[in-house]
Amino acid sequence: MPDSDYKLDDKINHLIPFKDLPGGDRIKLAQTGKLIKMTIGETLYSADAKHQMLYLLSGKLDLCEQYQQPMLINHNSAEALRPVFSEYEEQDTHIIIQSNCVLWQFDRNLFNRLIENEVIVDENNMSQQIGYVENNIYNEIMKAVETGQLKLPSLPEIALRIKKAVEQSEIDIEHISKIMELDPAISTRLIKVANSPLTRGANPIHSMRDVIVRLGLKMTRNLVLSFSVAQLFKTQHPILKKQMKIFYAHSIEIASICYALGTHIKTLESDELLLAGLIHDIGVIPVITYIEKTGLVFSNEEEITELIKSLRVAAGILVVKSWDLPSKMLSVITHAENWNYNSGDKLAVEDAVIIAQVYDNLRRKQLDNLPDIHKVPAFKKLFPDEHDPAFAMEVLDQAKDEINEMKGLLGI
Repeated sequence: MPDSDYKLDDKINHLIPFKDLPGGDRIKLAQTGKLIKMTIGETLYSADAKHQMLYLLSGKLDLCEQYQQPMLINHNSAEALRPVFSEYEEQDTHIIIQSNCVLWQFDRNLFNRLIENEVIVDENNMSQQIGYVENNIYNEIMKAVETGQLKLPSLPEIALRIKKAVEQSEIDIEHISKIMELDPAISTRLIKVANSPLTRGANPIHSMRDVIVRLGLKMTRNLVLSFSVAQLFKTQHPILKKQMKIFYAHSIEIASICYALGTHIKTLESDELLLAGLIHDIGVIPVITYIEKTGLVFSNEEEITELIKSLRVAAGILVVKSWDLPSKMLSVITHAENWNYNSGDKLAVEDAVIIAQVYDNLRRKQLDNLPDIHKVPAFKKLFPDEHDPAFAMEVLDQAKDEINEMKGLLGI
């Protein structure tokens, strides 16, 4: 069947996550796609397609995951707009063709390179942000990731399964509850959130099903992702362990401030802001992992700190893409410490992260490189009628209990 029968040029504009690419790159990607025909009864395992992104163009298939009922996917369903397999799918996950199908196959590394160029900005701007040595190390990290020599941090299985279950068109709360019960640590934290003053529940609850009912599916998913991210800041090297602890504590602080902000901002959701605060420095993890793996030698800790700071944005973008998080989280990574960044007329997630960082610096009296707060676009959007930095400090100081409550839940 010819390509035109599928209207492929239009189809690629709707596929997730290709729609995040600029039009020119989508066309470039479409030109490299291959049509794969499969017949009834054929099977394909995710392990055999780990470097590919496959989309169902016609027909129907069963997606089979361990411990779950097969999910039937039709070519005209919402599920068909997503890749058949995620990048970090379990090896036992596979598809069984239920009618003659056509799949559209793309190279995953090509997509990663295209969106990398789009998000990080052009090479000239990149060269202004990092020096020659850092640029070489970043290129080595990229190469190590592409060849499989360096693994990006992956979300724990429970986070991946909850994320996938919530995104399906037919939601099974009982099934999601059972998945959550498989991780006692995260289950305990979710129950604490549901029973805490943060959610203002009247009656105490004890079951995962009640947690979902009280918090809602989206908040439950984002909290599971957040608690899972918090578990990833680990290393065994003594000096690097100290660095990891510093960045982890900072991420927890910013995430908790963001969450408290979210309880006072009607246009943004506190659970989404919590996740944004936690992942804004997620690039620290692969950079530290690379330093530990390669045994790079530094004359002092300051050199390590500067290298981490210079590469964490670029490395963080790699992580967020590999987790298939919303594109707004890429903007969080990129602009978290760009005080003069203007996201547009409406308050955005990255604005809340910027405000949280400014507040944290003011609170700790670390005033170097901080601008006048009333000149920060994010501040002007949050407090359009106020010009006094003391006002913002007062508002956030009043949220100390909420900030400390969330810090406790996240493990500090």
